[in-house]
Amino acid sequence: MRKALIIIIIIVVLLVLVFLRIQCARRGRKAEVKERPFPVEVMDATIGDVASSCEVLGTIAARKTADAFPETMGRITRIMVKEGSSVFKNSRIMAIRNETIGFEYEEGFIKSPITGSIAKIMVDIGSMVSPQTPVATVVDYSIVKVVFNVAETDIGCVSDKNTVSIESDALPEEMFRAKISEISPVIDEMTRTVSVKAIINNPERKLKPGMTARVRINLGEKSNVIIVPKDAYLDGFVFVVMDSTAERRDVTVGIIGDENIEIQKGLEEGEKVVVIGQERLAGGEKVNPIVRNP
Repeated sequence: MRKALIIIIIIVVLLVLVFLRIQCARRGRKAEVKERPFPVEVMDATIGDVASSCEVLGTIAARKTADAFPETMGRITRIMVKEGSSVFKNSRIMAIRNETIGFEYEEGFIKSPITGSIAKIMVDIGSMVSPQTPVATVVDYSIVKVVFNVAETDIGCVSDKNTVSIESDALPEEMFRAKISEISPVIDEMTRTVSVKAIINNPERKLKPGMTARVRINLGEKSNVIIVPKDAYLDGFVFVVMDSTAERRDVTVGIIGDENIEIQKGLEEGEKVVVIGQERLAGGEKVNPIVRNP
């Protein structure tokens, strides 16, 4: 009986020793993991330029659009142009015969109200028309307008001295510059936007009325300021790596650009800021900084 008790005590002691050894090993591994620096990607804060812009959709419109009307009631006898034809102001586009009772047969002509291109013919030969009947639409799009809306918060960045960049999916390889010509003084209560128009010279008629335009507006730019990538900025602060230790740094920002952010206070040129991996940081951790190629 005594021998059995001794054996049991020895087994218990051995189990306790094994358990303690396992716990010590686990704590050692945890400490090792805790102390092992994890990798983060960093870039230098640099001196450079920053620009902020926004993109909105607009519509291309002809500079001038006018309908042609007959001067008298009558029947269309000839159509002398086709849709797409170029015409001058007062050039003949249709012939009309006055069929009013009491008048002798006399052929007259309907003339173009402006110089431009025939956009639409609305009647056929034989149609009866009156002075109130539009028979054709003429457009002048050697110069076009781009009509778009700007949010009320950004309207201070738009003036009649500005230009905007215009792109169209129909012309993917080309960019146009448009000069702002009109800014509505009224804010739309439903959309909280302001209507803006810009003018583009279009001598080759590449831009067609009705096209959708992507309008890029410059909201502000600065040169020779401290900048960091947008990836580095976390709502009022960045993480800076000093001697392989991550340090949380509060910063004051200026222009938030399309790719970079202006840092006005809190950061010096050449300091390394974390651009990938900062979501795991709180400040004070050991890190392995990997420099991102510019």
